[in-house]
Amino acid sequence: MKDFKVVFPSGYNVNDYYNDNIDLNIILPTGRVFFATFFTILNINNLIEKSKELYFWPTDMIIVRDLKKETISSVIFRMIDDDYLESACSDIGEIHEIFPSIEVYHDIVSNI
Repeated sequence: MKDFKVVFPSGYNVNDYYNDNIDLNIILPTGRVFFATFFTILNINNLIEKSKELYFWPTDMIIVRDLKKETISSVIFRMIDDDYLESACSDIGEIHEIFPSIEVYHDIVSNI
C-alpha cells in the first residue's frame, strides 16, 4: 500500500531535524488511524541525560535518522510495505472518531 496520509496533532514544529521528536497520526485509506512518536537518537540521549533516569521507554516510539518530512514519509512507507505499521504504532480508531469533522479519507489534508 502506497497510499497514506500524515497529520501532526500539534503541528510540524521541529527545531532540529537531528535532535527532536514529533507525534503523528498515520491515516490509511481503510479509515484506520495510527499513532506514533518519531524520535532521533540524539534526542533520546538528550532526554535521558536531562532526566537522569536509568531508562527511556515511550510507547509507539519509532527511531529515525532525522525528522525531515521526506524521511518521515519514507519511514512510514517502509513500515507499511514491510507490514510493521500495526505492530509499531497504536491503532487509535477510525477517521470520524479521531477527526470528528471529517468522515472520509479523501477529506483529510495530509501534512506531508
